[in-house]
Amino acid sequence: MKFRSFIRPLAIAAGLVLVLGLGLLGRLTLSTPLYLIERGGQGQPLALQFMPKQSTVVASVLVRPDRLADLWEYLAAPRLRQDTRHDQELIEQALLANTGLSYSRDIQPWLGEEVTAALVTPDLDQDPANGTTPGYLVALACNDSAAAQAALELYWQNRAIAGDALTFEDFSGNRLIYARRGAQRFPGEDTAQLATTLVANRYVLAANHPTVLRQALTAAQSSDLNLQADRRYKTALRELPQTRVGLLALNLPAVNRWLHPDRDATVSLNQLEATDDEVGWGLMSWQLTRQGLVGHTALLAAQGHRLHPQRATAADWQAIAPYLPDSLAVTALGTDLTALGQRLKPLLALGAPTGDGAPPLAPVIDKALGSGAAELLQTGVDRAYGVGLVTARANAPDWLVVAPQSVTLSKTLADLTELARQQGLGVGSLDLRGTPAIAWTRLALSPNRSQPLQVMAEVAGLQAQIDQYEVLATSAAMLDAVIHPSAPRQPPTWWQQVAQLPGPSTGYVHIDWSQVQASLVAQLPQWRLWGTAAQPALKHLQQITLVSGDRSDAMQTGSILVQLSNQ
Repeated sequence: MKFRSFIRPLAIAAGLVLVLGLGLLGRLTLSTPLYLIERGGQGQPLALQFMPKQSTVVASVLVRPDRLADLWEYLAAPRLRQDTRHDQELIEQALLANTGLSYSRDIQPWLGEEVTAALVTPDLDQDPANGTTPGYLVALACNDSAAAQAALELYWQNRAIAGDALTFEDFSGNRLIYARRGAQRFPGEDTAQLATTLVANRYVLAANHPTVLRQALTAAQSSDLNLQADRRYKTALRELPQTRVGLLALNLPAVNRWLHPDRDATVSLNQLEATDDEVGWGLMSWQLTRQGLVGHTALLAAQGHRLHPQRATAADWQAIAPYLPDSLAVTALGTDLTALGQRLKPLLALGAPTGDGAPPLAPVIDKALGSGAAELLQTGVDRAYGVGLVTARANAPDWLVVAPQSVTLSKTLADLTELARQQGLGVGSLDLRGTPAIAWTRLALSPNRSQPLQVMAEVAGLQAQIDQYEVLATSAAMLDAVIHPSAPRQPPTWWQQVAQLPGPSTGYVHIDWSQVQASLVAQLPQWRLWGTAAQPALKHLQQITLVSGDRSDAMQTGSILVQLSNQ
């Protein structure tokens, strides 16, 4: 028998097995929630037509929420599935509190594949003198309008039986229903807890005030007013992957005002940023992975401003990453240390009520070594860098800088030593388990009055060389962790996920959520409110990694990796 005659039947059989196997795999994927990872949900949020384009935050879930819950439970370890179902119940209770509604009984039977929610305005009457009343709007896609109408009628009947005075209002061809409760705080205010309307048998709109519903219906009638037709949204969406389960739109100046209503009205991101490199609006597209979420971002330059273009390059991050310990709360890698501070300013401005909340790297270094130390270091690190903070210490975080040796950096370190002397710090040599190091120290008397006076040396900073790198740190423990790792030197554990992202990058910022959560909650009152409601989900949040991509004069792209755990 010729070899060709022998091999042909085998090839045909193998082909049939492959085709049947792929077909079976496809059916298995479709029969499990895993298809959400591969295919995502609905392509675009159609309910954006109801969202005013000036809205502070707009979030769209492009798949029915119970499908996401099924996937989360499917991926959970068997021993944790009962806890996962309990967490889902807690989230449902928090979202539907005081409504008397059940998701599975009252909403799921008619709900389509989209839920879009927005903070339309931080304050309905824009008068801080009488407090703030945020305006919230939710749009639910309808698969069965008759069932949706029946659910709404039952809800309002129960409210009427409970003694609420219902109001029916016709607005733009739609019937609005709401109930008044409480006394008016300002003329014309209607203190409704919930207002609803069914639009064109396709969407159920719900808001915490009828004014918000009126704004939504007005926006839908004019392309100049809604987010779906907004130029910013269309421009950003073109840059994002099409496979997604959610979209998040952020009006950054409005978010800043919402998070910090007590901040002076004259303070804005314009003053916190340089005249260039200011972003004003952003869109994030979210995909699911087995480890959590991947968000792809497109940030647009603020009106009247431009960004400095920068093309992402395939920098050798792998060489410097192994020198960064896993214990860092915040880690950053990049090629321009000065640009890191500029890019983080909008984030830091949102996170710190007075602009000096949880300290970034520059103020920490200045406090330790003297005013101007951070600026010296930023200009001296003329190549790739790795920096980090650890929030374990109560009085100040530990900091770390790792950078390749260079002539410029050597001169900078000499200048730092001179600056330390001018600040009254002592400069001396130290042997750190066989590695020579330089220590900048500050002398002080022992605060314990019951003991004889003693002179104590407080370490302000340490510097040493390891391989081809210069390492600066706050404490001997931090420096020792870099020079003498407890295990063979390798990149931090989060690096494996970053390496899976396609394409080059201009830098990374990694956040260990367990270390920064308490600091964030303490800084933002609004976060405490939402954080409590979202705690059943947030307890699974482990790490967040920000990846910078290309930047043109009008747009900055990037990615966000969110690692969750239910194993």
